Amino acid sequence: MTTDHNPTALPARALPELARLLRAAARRRDVRDGEPGVLVALSGGADSTALLRLAVLHRARCGAPVEAAHLDHALRGVDADADAAFCRDLCRRLDVPLHLRREDPRPAAAARGRGLEEAARAARRAFLTGVLDARPALAACATGHQRDDQTETIVMRLFRGTGPVGLQGIRPRAGRFVHPLLGCGRDEIEAWLAALGQPWRRDATNDDASNVRGRVRRELLPLARDIFGEGAAATPARLAALLRTDAVELERQAATALRELRRERRDGSLPVDALAALPAPLAGRALRRHLRGECGLDPDRALVARLLDWLRASRSGAAVDLLGGWRARRDFDRLVFDPPAAAAGVGAAPAAVLSVRPATAGEAAARDPEPAGAPPPAGGWRLTCPGSALTGESRVRPWRPGDRLAPFGMTGRRKVGDLLQQLRVPLPERSRVLVVEDDAGPFWIVGLVRDERTRLLPTTADAVTLLVRYAGEETGGTAHP
Repeated sequence: MTTDHNPTALPARALPELARLLRAAARRRDVRDGEPGVLVALSGGADSTALLRLAVLHRARCGAPVEAAHLDHALRGVDADADAAFCRDLCRRLDVPLHLRREDPRPAAAARGRGLEEAARAARRAFLTGVLDARPALAACATGHQRDDQTETIVMRLFRGTGPVGLQGIRPRAGRFVHPLLGCGRDEIEAWLAALGQPWRRDATNDDASNVRGRVRRELLPLARDIFGEGAAATPARLAALLRTDAVELERQAATALRELRRERRDGSLPVDALAALPAPLAGRALRRHLRGECGLDPDRALVARLLDWLRASRSGAAVDLLGGWRARRDFDRLVFDPPAAAAGVGAAPAAVLSVRPATAGEAAARDPEPAGAPPPAGGWRLTCPGSALTGESRVRPWRPGDRLAPFGMTGRRKVGDLLQQLRVPLPERSRVLVVEDDAGPFWIVGLVRDERTRLLPTTADAVTLLVRYAGEETGGTAHP
C-alpha cells in the first residue's frame, strides 16, 4: 500500500474534510450557535487516537468544542481496563471531556437472538447517540474508519452478495455519524502518530484467526496487491466513491418521482400503476423513501424488491406484511399502508339502531333508490319499500361473508363482498358496512345497495320507511359507515 510519511500530509487532507462534514451535520441538526462541535468515538486504537488528535487541532483553529466517548464492552478483561485507562489519560492531557461507560453486550445478544458483534455495535451506537442528544453543541459523532476499513468492508460485502447500495461502503456522513478519515490509509495514520510520538492501543481480537475482517486484512488483500499491484488496496474505495456519486443523482430523481406520486393524494397511499411504471432503480428508491417518511420504517433492498414484485402481481384486496406490524394493501388502483392498529382489525362496525314506521306521502311517491354511497342525511340512512315485501322482523347488523341480495335493477343474487368491491369501498371501511335483513335474508346494504324486492310500484299501498342510525345518536348518523 502506498504510504505518505510526511507528518503534515494527513492533517492537511483530513482537517478540511472534518470541518466539511461537521458543517453538513450541523445544517441537518440546525446547530447555529458557534462552530459545530464533534464527539469522537474513542477506542484507544491508532485510528480513533489520530482522530482525537485531529479534532483537537480543529478546535485550536476555530474554537469548536471537542468531546470523546469510550464504551467498555467488558469482554477483554485487563486489556479493556487498560484501554479505558489509556483513553482517560489521553483526554486529560488534551483537555477533552470524556464520557465513559461499561456495558456487556452478551445479555442483549442472548435476549434478542443477535450475534455478539451486532449487539456490541448496537450498544455503541445507542451510547454515542445518547451523548449527542445530551450535548446539543456537538453536531456529530466522528469515528475512526479509514480507507483500509473501507476496502475491507467493500470486499466483505462483495463476497456476501451485496447490491449497489452495499458497495458504496462506509459513507462519509451517515445521519449523525461522520467518517473524516476515509481518504487516509492505516500506514499513513500510524506514521503520523509515530511522528507525533503518540502511542496507541492494539486490539488483539483483530489478530483472531476466526475474525473475518482480520483474515481479509491479513490474507486476501495482500494476495490482491500481489496480483494487481499496490493500487489494488485503494481501488474498492474509488468504486465506493463512484457509486455514491451515482446514488446521489438517483436519490434526487427518486425524490422528484415520489413528489409526483403523492401529488394527487395526501392520504399516505401511492398510485399502483404510476409506481409500477417507474424504472426499477427509481421505483425502489421512491418506495423506500415513502416507507421511511410515512411509516417510520427502514426496509432493506430485498424487502422493497419483494414488495414491488408482489404489487405487480396483486389484485385489489390483497395484503402483505412489512415490518413492525405494518401491512401493505392494494386497494383497487392505490397502494395503502396500514399501521399495526389498523392491521389488527381496528374499525369494526359500530352499534346501530333500526326503526320502521309508515312512509310519508312524499317517501311513498319516490320511485328511485337512494344514491349509492351518499353520506346519510340528517336523521340517518332511510329506505322506503313495500311493507308486504318484508318477512318477519327486520334487523340491522354488520355484513358477513356469504351475505347475498338481488341488487336493484339487476337479475340474480350477488355476494355483498363482491358488490362492495365493485363499488370500490376501501377495505378498512368494509368492516363498518351494515346490512338490514329480515327472515328472508338481507335486503339492504345500508346507504349503498337495496334489493329488487324493495322496489316501490305505483300500486304500492303499504309503504314503510326504515331508518338506520348509530346507537346513541339522537338525530341520526353523520358519517358514512
